[in-house]
Amino acid sequence: MKLALISDIHSNLEALDAVIADARAQGADAFACLGDIVGYGADPVACLERVQSLAPIAVIQGNHDAYAADERDLGDFNPLASKATVWTRRQLTAEQRSWLAGLPLEARIGREITLVHANPSEPDSWAYVRFPADGALALLDQKTRLCFYGHTHLPMAFRQLDDTVLQLTADAYNLATGERWLVNVGSVGQPRDGDWRAAYSLLDEDGDRLSVHRVEYDLATCQQKIVAAGLPARLAERLAVGR
Repeated sequence: MKLALISDIHSNLEALDAVIADARAQGADAFACLGDIVGYGADPVACLERVQSLAPIAVIQGNHDAYAADERDLGDFNPLASKATVWTRRQLTAEQRSWLAGLPLEARIGREITLVHANPSEPDSWAYVRFPADGALALLDQKTRLCFYGHTHLPMAFRQLDDTVLQLTADAYNLATGERWLVNVGSVGQPRDGDWRAAYSLLDEDGDRLSVHRVEYDLATCQQKIVAAGLPARLAERLAVGR
C-alpha cells in the first residue's frame, strides 16, 4: 500500500483535486487526512465531500474542523480565521457539522504509526510543533516509531537518534533510520513555507520512505471564489505567496 497523507486542505478544492490526481499518478492506493478540511477557503462542503469520497483509512479532526462543527467561542482565532469560520458554519449542513464533531483527535495505523493534527503530546491542545525544542518535547510522548501531523502548514521532520533530535527539511526521508520520527506532511490548501504549490506526502509500501510532493493548481480560480464568497481578500492574496 502506498499511503497519501494529506492535511490542512482549508476548503481549497482546486488544490485538493490537484493533489488527489497527483497522488494517484504517483501510485497512491489509500489516503489519510490529518485534519483541517475546512476553514479559510470558499469550498468547505465540496472539500468535505471529496475527502469522504476517498474512503480514507483515517480522518483526524483539526482545530478548524472542531470550531466549524459547533458554536464555540472564537477568541483563540485571529480575525481572518474567525470570519472564515463563521462563514463556514453557515455553509455546512447539520449532518456535516456532526460528522466533523465526531472525528477523532488521533488514530493508529498498525503498531508503528500514529496520526494527529497538531501534537502527539496533547492532541486536543492544538499546540504547534515548529522548532527543535517543540519536536524534542513531542517525541518524548510519542508512543509509536512514526508520527505524522500537520497544523503548522510547514513540511518538516524531527528525527530522534539516541539522545539527539534533528530538525530536517527535505524532499524525502529514510524512515528506517533513527529511533523515532515526527513528520509534518505539509498543507494542501494553504502552504506557509513560501511555496504556493499544494503539498502532501506519500508513504511507501514498507513504511520506510516518505516523499514530499508539491503540486501546482488553479490558483486564480481559487482566489476568485474566495473573493466572490465575501471572505476577506487577504485569504486569497496570501495563497499566491505561500504565507
